[in-house]
Amino acid sequence: MMMLVGAGAVGTTLATFIAAAGREPLRIYARDKDRAAFAAAASLCVRHAGGELRAPRPPLAGSLALDGVDYLLIAVKHPQLDALIDTLPPVPRGCTIVSTLNGLSALRRLRERLPHARVVPLTVMFNAQWLAPLQTELTTRPQLIVGSDDVRLRRALAAPGVAVKRAEGEAAAWGKLLINLANAICALTHASFEELLTQRDLRAIYVAILDEAVGLLRASGTAFDLPMPFPYGVYRALLAGRTQLPWHFARWRNGLHGRTYPSMVADVEHGKRTEVAELNGEIVRLAARIGGAAPRNAALVELVDALGAALPPAYWTPAALRARLGG
Repeated sequence: MMMLVGAGAVGTTLATFIAAAGREPLRIYARDKDRAAFAAAASLCVRHAGGELRAPRPPLAGSLALDGVDYLLIAVKHPQLDALIDTLPPVPRGCTIVSTLNGLSALRRLRERLPHARVVPLTVMFNAQWLAPLQTELTTRPQLIVGSDDVRLRRALAAPGVAVKRAEGEAAAWGKLLINLANAICALTHASFEELLTQRDLRAIYVAILDEAVGLLRASGTAFDLPMPFPYGVYRALLAGRTQLPWHFARWRNGLHGRTYPSMVADVEHGKRTEVAELNGEIVRLAARIGGAAPRNAALVELVDALGAALPPAYWTPAALRARLGG
């Protein structure tokens, strides 16, 4: 039995994959304020470029009781994580906590607060947008990376068209974090992924941010596994050059289209709390732990927080942001 908590864009998409795969029974936790809207949805639905994936809506759970639950999938936002942990009953032996949250801080908090539970990272390599209760739209091809050798968990997620892979420990989570460092750049300049990977100033900023982060990871001996079939040095050379291959590769491999934006862009647009502290801020914390420095990533954290403090946001031009960061 699996239970999903957090049926937003990511959670609903994962629930649809699990229900469509049909290998594990699933329940979706519904807060009182969400229950009527969830109950009114006859099915789960994920739209994508090739059509849509539908599955019957699983039963709804009105409590977080974990009796008989083998996997608890947590797909809430970072600000809700501690409150969720506070309300969880004791985690039964044999129940695995599966974290889908970006970055590494959620894994640390779960392991600190639930020291006797098995916590597994699930790295979500897709971009999903919420459309309506239990309905989402995928703007990239879906890929999931499970940070353990749990074959049962991988099979439960393997819906048609979904690539599910295994990774050792947290290397995949660090690799995704590196890619997601670009989200702050896009948020500050209101840039799409296409603009990030084709405009010269934005690419130069991205290279500078990545170099800072990769240098700290290597200095600390932290393993990272980029979600691409070539090493960082090759990816960096492509970004730093004049070729359009980084964008063509992203379109081919991930199914990106020209108006795909990271979710942080929408968060800034609507004055919502962003994940910049869990992404770029993670590099800043790593630098502090090893006595290094991450001035560019620290600046991005500061600038994104300042940008989201007022509406409408006063976006940076790519050239101005590059000059500010010294990229």
